[in-house]
Amino acid sequence: MESTRWMSRRSRAAFGTVEVVAKGRAAGAACPDCGCFSDRVHDRYQRRLKDLPLAEQGLAIRLTVRRFICGSADCPRRTFAEPFFQVTAPYARFTTRLNHALERVGLAWAGRGGPAPGWRPSWASAPEG
Repeated sequence: MESTRWMSRRSRAAFGTVEVVAKGRAAGAACPDCGCFSDRVHDRYQRRLKDLPLAEQGLAIRLTVRRFICGSADCPRRTFAEPFFQVTAPYARFTTRLNHALERVGLAWAGRGGPAPGWRPSWASAPEG
């Protein structure tokens, strides 16, 4: 089961963006191929995810992801990334919440002409799904 700990919060006034720094707090993860649990960290990298606005400011999550070493000798995968399925999909640049909101906006327009140039969505008026 995944678990995320929010470490700190920074606000960038110049860009109007709130950035949340987060990392996983689980002891380890199971290999997606063989299911073998591993707590041996091979490396870390950062992902920057866009999320729904917070108090009319952009929200970004800087997520530190660990890569674990699979301990099974028979497994073809040597390393694998820590999963964050409740927050985002693998390789995604948006959070699951923002992706669902964008899907609702797209479905609401349903292929019609679309908004005028320069139009920005108001998340308060976005259709509920």
